[in-house]
Amino acid sequence: METVLLGIDSGTSVVKSVIFDLGGNEIVVARRETPVITRVPGGSEIDMLTVWELTAETIAEVVRAIPDKKIAGVGICGTACGVWPIDENGNPTREAILWNDGRADDIIARWEADGFMRRVWDVSGNTMFPGYPLVALRCLAEHEPDVLARTRWLPFHKDWLRYKLTGGLYSDESDVAYFPGDIRGRGYSDALLDQAGLDWCKEKLLPPAPSHQVVGHVSSEAAERTGLPVGTPVVAGAVDVVASALGGGAYRPGQACSTLGTSFLNTLVSDAPSFEPVGTGVQACMPEGRWGRSLVNTTGTMGIEWMVKTLAEPERQQAAATGQSVYDLIEAQVSQVPVGSRGVMFLPYLNTAGVISPFVDPHARGQFFGLSLEHTRFDLMRAVYEGIALAMRDCYAGVEGHVAEVTLVGGGARSAFWAQMFADASGKRIDVPGGTEFGARGAAILAGVGVGAFPSFDAAMICGGTLNDG
Repeated sequence: METVLLGIDSGTSVVKSVIFDLGGNEIVVARRETPVITRVPGGSEIDMLTVWELTAETIAEVVRAIPDKKIAGVGICGTACGVWPIDENGNPTREAILWNDGRADDIIARWEADGFMRRVWDVSGNTMFPGYPLVALRCLAEHEPDVLARTRWLPFHKDWLRYKLTGGLYSDESDVAYFPGDIRGRGYSDALLDQAGLDWCKEKLLPPAPSHQVVGHVSSEAAERTGLPVGTPVVAGAVDVVASALGGGAYRPGQACSTLGTSFLNTLVSDAPSFEPVGTGVQACMPEGRWGRSLVNTTGTMGIEWMVKTLAEPERQQAAATGQSVYDLIEAQVSQVPVGSRGVMFLPYLNTAGVISPFVDPHARGQFFGLSLEHTRFDLMRAVYEGIALAMRDCYAGVEGHVAEVTLVGGGARSAFWAQMFADASGKRIDVPGGTEFGARGAAILAGVGVGAFPSFDAAMICGGTLNDG
C-alpha cells in the first residue's frame, strides 16, 4: 500500500484535513466551516466540541477516499493564542477564546503603563495583544474565576484536537512561545507567570515537546469516529504560522514566508531569537533549534472578505447565478483601476484585536482616505487590496536582515492579481508554490519526520515546501 501522511489545519473559521503523498502533493482535501461566536462586543469565541466534531468529519471524509493507502502519521496545526480550557475529565469549561478576541484591551493598557509589556518583550520577543493566553487568562481570572476554578488543563487549539484523537495531553515549543514564554529557553516563563499574577496556573499547563515528536496514538474511540486505524502515530504539531512556513518551504535561516490568511504574518527564519524592531511583532520556536520572527498585520484575507460583503453585492449575485468566482469577477473590474486607486487610500486595520506591526495599537481601526464624488466602489476595492499589499512592505522593512525573496502562501496567495501587487508594492520577488493547503502540508512534514518517513527535515524539505519522494 502507498504510504501517505495526514495533515490537519484548524483555522479561525475553517478546519481542513488533507492527505499528502511523500512528494508533498495533495491527494484529497476535506473542509468544514467552524462557526465563530461574537455575541458580546469584541468577543471572538468558538465551541470546542463543535470544532472537534467538524474536524472528525473532515478526517473521516479523507480516510474514506483513500482505501488503498496507508496513513503513516498525523500532524496537526491550529491557530495561536487564546484559551482552550478543559476540566479533569477532558470536558470544556467554557467556549474557547480565540486569538482575535479583543475584550482584554484594558489589561494591555494597564500592563503597558506599568512596564510589564516591555518585560514580556525582553523575555519572549512577543508583543502581546488581547487574545494572548497570558492576557486572556488574566481577564478570566478577573471576570470569570469560577471557570478557571473548574479548569484542570490549558491546552492550545491543536492540543485540544490531538487530545480528542489520542487522549494524551501535550503541547509543543511553538505554541508555548506565543503564551508568551521564554523564547531563549523554548519553554514557559515562570517569571512572567508570577509577574502577571498567574502563578497558580503553572500546574494547569501542558508539557511542551518538539513539534515533530510522536506524543500519542489514535485511540479506539477516535478510530471509530474518524476511520483512522487504532494506533496511528500523532506528533505534537505546531502553531499554524510555523506549519505554514514549513509548508511553504521556509525552514533555513534567511528564508522568508508570508502567510496570507485571516491574519497576515510575514515571517523570517533565523538561527537565534530576534528582538528588533523593539516592541513589535511576534516570535515562535521552529524545529531544529530555529526561530520564526513574524511581523503581523492582523488583517489579511478578512479585509477582502469584508470588502466582498460590504461593497460587492452585484458581483456576489452574479457569482451565485453563474457559478463564477466572486473574486474573479471583482478582480476583473479592479484591475482596470490605475495603481494608487485614483487617490483612495485604505488603512488595513479591520481586526478587533487592532494591529501589532509595524506599530502596536489594540485600538487601531481601518479607514478610507482621499474620497471624492469622482470615486467608485471599484476604486475602494482596489484600495483594500493595495492597503494590505503595502502592509507587507511595512513589515519586512522592519525585520533584521535583507529579504529579497518571499514565499507567499495562504488563501490570498491563490490570486495571481494580488500576488503581483505584493511584488510591486514590496519590491521583492514573490514565489507562490504549488498547492493550496500549506498549514496542513507543514503539519504533514512534521508527521513525516516524526514517524521516520524522512530521516531529517533536510531530507523532507525542498524548495517550495514540498516533500522529497523518500
